[in-house]
Amino acid sequence: MRIEKDLPDRYWFGERPRLLKDFRGESADKLIEAVDRAAKSYPWPDTYKAFPGPNSNTFTAWIAKQVPELGLDLPFSAIGSGYAETKAK
Repeated sequence: MRIEKDLPDRYWFGERPRLLKDFRGESADKLIEAVDRAAKSYPWPDTYKAFPGPNSNTFTAWIAKQVPELGLDLPFSAIGSGYAETKAK
């Protein structure tokens, strides 16, 4: 895992990105700090497996679980998004 400044909306495997949430202003500032903390606590930073995970969707699902204020639910098609749930049991 790498945490760095980069383009947030580039194509991924030829797929156009979709905006799932949009936060602005003071509420966004607080969320940025919480998301940064969650990213730094991701339990699989050195592991990547397309199926069943952990993968990039697992990472996003982890952030969503650690920062419930995001109100983020990934679509069913986000393969690997349930990986953390299966490992928590």
